[in-house]
This record gives sequence, C-alpha cells and structure tokens, in this order.
Amino acid sequence: MAVTSDGTQSFGIEVSPVAINSVDYIAEDFNVTYAGNRVDINDSNGEPLGSTTVPQRVEFSATLQYATSSTASPTIGHEMTLATGRNASTYVITEIGDAQTQGDYAKCSVSGYEKIN
Repeated sequence: MAVTSDGTQSFGIEVSPVAINSVDYIAEDFNVTYAGNRVDINDSNGEPLGSTTVPQRVEFSATLQYATSSTASPTIGHEMTLATGRNASTYVITEIGDAQTQGDYAKCSVSGYEKIN
C-alpha cells in the first residue's frame, strides 16, 4: 500500500527507490551531513580578530533494503544519484555494511561523500 500525504508537510524519503549501478534499492533511511571547520583569526598578540567557517566535504549514510532476494550488494566506488529533492546530487560509496536480522528485510548500510564534479 502506498503512503499518500494529504498535507503540506514533508513525509517519508523523498527519493526511493534509489539506483546504484543500475540496481534498485529501497531507501529505508538517508542522512546527509553538511559539516564545516571554524578558523579563528588572531592578531600578532594572539588576540582574536574574528573567525570564518570553511565548509568540509558533504557526507551521507543510508540504510538500503534489497529489492529482491537476488539483488546484488553495492560496491565501493559505485555512485548513487538522487535526481530530485533537497539532497539532489551524486554520491560516491566509500563504505558498505551488511546486516542480517531474523524476521526482517535483508538490508545493507552504505556511506560516502557527495561527488564534487
């Protein structure tokens, strides 16, 4: 049964299923982290003059359900593209975890970073 939102609030995962190397996975959760470093600027006496923020690489993590029992696991280096939504971009997978639980869907966890160009 499909979930239908009858209001204006964002509900559920914006882009699911996701395709990785032409294989579809059902996104159970998707998290994006936009991090940065604060750099303090001091004068010659060590007194603070100000600070600035330098953005770091955008990173992601997701839990993906295998669509069928024969769905292959993603591979390190594969790309996942989200075409729409707030986090629309291409992401490169750098880490994969495979977890199995009795009485639950087969799934894997992936993490990586947003491709710059």
